[in-house]
Amino acid sequence: MRSLLFILTFCSAAMIVTGQNLVPNAGFDQNNGCPKHSGQISLANFWFSPNNTTPDYFNDCSTSFDFGTEFNTKGGQVPHSGKAYAGIQVFNMNHNEYYEYLESRLDSPLTVNQQYCIRAWVSLGQSKYALEEFGAVFSVNEIKSPSPQKMKLPYTILRGQNPLSDADRWMCIQGIYTAKGGERFLTFGDFSTYDNFRSLQIDSSQDTLFKSTYYFIDDLAVEPVFTPGSCTCPPDK
Repeated sequence: MRSLLFILTFCSAAMIVTGQNLVPNAGFDQNNGCPKHSGQISLANFWFSPNNTTPDYFNDCSTSFDFGTEFNTKGGQVPHSGKAYAGIQVFNMNHNEYYEYLESRLDSPLTVNQQYCIRAWVSLGQSKYALEEFGAVFSVNEIKSPSPQKMKLPYTILRGQNPLSDADRWMCIQGIYTAKGGERFLTFGDFSTYDNFRSLQIDSSQDTLFKSTYYFIDDLAVEPVFTPGSCTCPPDK
């Protein structure tokens, strides 16, 4: 009987720990207004820009053709779930960098030595370049930067297909992070320590001095897991 009680208690604890997404408004559906122009990510509750850039917000409620979802100024995409998603641009023009990021405060701080599965769905907007990876940064305090340049911070690599070049469907990217303890903020974007751009027109000449790409972002998740093998992407929708 004691062994049975231990098993039931352990299973109950596992059910509580796993599958709990700590990202508030993970699908950007909760909003305090409808987007009318670029740079309005703050209309998605609990989301903001950590640096001097202007991430976009797309929602079905928009009265502007440019900032709806299925069709918009960046090409458009049906949301992975719900009615909304975010959009970020990154470019490097002859070493002049502009990198947009998304930041949010987690529902609860991370537990020391606990492994977390980070997952997101991305879709390429109108672009001639794609990225090979994204990254996630966890911090105790809010990240703030007065610069639009790429942030040079230790990050967790989030990867899926390579390159992330699908503009028709959503691509799942994921990675594992082991918490130091107390991290409360998640920052998402491109933190790569190398040139992460991949040309989409291999057979034609490109202006290598200007590399730019745009991505739609939806359904971010940070979930505690017991084993790295349990951090997987679900089947395509």
